[in-house]
Order: sequence, then structure tokens, then C-alpha cells
Amino acid sequence: MPRHVYNESYEESRNRFVTLVTDHCQYDLVINYTSHFYGKALILHLQTKKFGVFDIFEVQDVQLLCDKLGFTNLEDAQIVSDYLEDVMPTVYKTHEI
Repeated sequence: MPRHVYNESYEESRNRFVTLVTDHCQYDLVINYTSHFYGKALILHLQTKKFGVFDIFEVQDVQLLCDKLGFTNLEDAQIVSDYLEDVMPTVYKTHEI
């Protein structure tokens, strides 16, 4: 049976593995910085197995984080949002020649 691959690309990327602990829960996140998503970061929440592609403005939206990553506690989502806001400006950029 023929295989139909629409698009495939390879790229080196940076990954950040972080565990945030609040008064209510522990959050294990994987943040993948790549130029593939136009400067956005792929964020995976390991406990809920949910992920999303976010830019700096989207990580500031606590309700969006809850919806995409499966957070149930708004206070904790705000803590995660504050952390992500601090690390998002360091998103992966390709080297310009």
C-alpha cells in the first residue's frame, strides 16, 4: 500500500523540562522551542497528556491554558502562566546568515 506523506521536515530544537509545585498540585511540563511553529512553543502537560502551541500572549491567558492543558485550578493556572511568561521570550530562533 503506498504511503502518502504530505509534509515532513527535520529541525534541531530546544526542550525545557520543568516541574512546578504549588500548594495544590505538581505540574510536569515539557516546553519545546522550535521555529517550526513561527516562534511559538509546543507545551505538553504530562499529567493530563494535553498539549498546545502557544505564543507569549496566549500563555498570559489563564483560561486558554486551562482549556488547552487541562488545568482545573485557576490559581495554579495563574502560577504556571507567570512562569511561562518568564521563559517564553527565550523562544528558539533560527540563526540568520
